[in-house]
Amino acid sequence: MRSFTAFIGIFTAVLAFVPCQTHASTVFDQNLIINGDAESGPGGNGSTLFSIPGFTSSGNFTVTQYATGGGFPSITDPGPVDRGLNFFSGGAGNVSSAATQLIDISSASTLIDSGNITFELAAYLGGFSSQRDNATLSVSFLDVTNGVLGNTSIGPVTNSDRNNLTALMLNSTTGFIPTGTRFIDLSLTMTRIDGSYNDGYADNLSLVLHPVPVPSAALLMISGLGTLSIGFRRQRQSAT
Repeated sequence: MRSFTAFIGIFTAVLAFVPCQTHASTVFDQNLIINGDAESGPGGNGSTLFSIPGFTSSGNFTVTQYATGGGFPSITDPGPVDRGLNFFSGGAGNVSSAATQLIDISSASTLIDSGNITFELAAYLGGFSSQRDNATLSVSFLDVTNGVLGNTSIGPVTNSDRNNLTALMLNSTTGFIPTGTRFIDLSLTMTRIDGSYNDGYADNLSLVLHPVPVPSAALLMISGLGTLSIGFRRQRQSAT
C-alpha cells in the first residue's frame, strides 16, 4: 500500500509538470522578434520614414530596400542568403537612431525560474564601405516590475571586420535566461561616425529560447514510476 501511495504522489507531480511545459512551449524554439527581417512593412530609399511593424523607433531609423542603389547594400553584397527585399538602416542626418521591442515571455515563468532556459541572439549587422558607422543589437532581461536582471549584446561590426566593403555579417551570442525574467527589452541601435548618413545596417534579427533537455534525475524519476507500477501489480497478485 505504501508503494502505491508513493506511486500516486509521484505520478500526480509529473502530471502537474507536463501542462506547464506544454503551455510554455509557445515561446520556445521560434524567433520571438516581430518583423525581425524588416519585411512586414514597406521599404524606402533610405530617407523615407515609416511606421515599422513591431518596433518603436527613434531618430531617423528606417527600413531601406536592397534595390535602392546609391551605395546602399545591394542584393549581391555580402549578407544573409534569405535577405528578402528590405533591411534596417540608421537614416539621414542623425548621429544615433534606434528601434526597440518589448517581448513578453511570462507564460514560461515556471520553467524560466528553474534556471534551465537558454537564449540565442543573432543578427546580420554591417555598414558602408570604409566608413565606421555601425549597428548594435542589445537585450535586457526584465523582471515583473521591469527591473533589469541582466543584459547582453552583439555587434558592432567594424569596417575592418567588413574589409572596408559594404556588407552585413552574422553576429550571435548565447546564454541562460536569468531566473525571474518576465520580459525581454530588445534594442537595435545605429551609430554614425563618418559621413552625413547614418550607415548602420541590420537584417534578420533573431531571438530564440530553448529549454535545456530533461535532466537525468527527471528521467530516473520517470523510470521509477514504471518500477513502482510493476511492484504494485505484483503485490496485488501475491495478495490474491
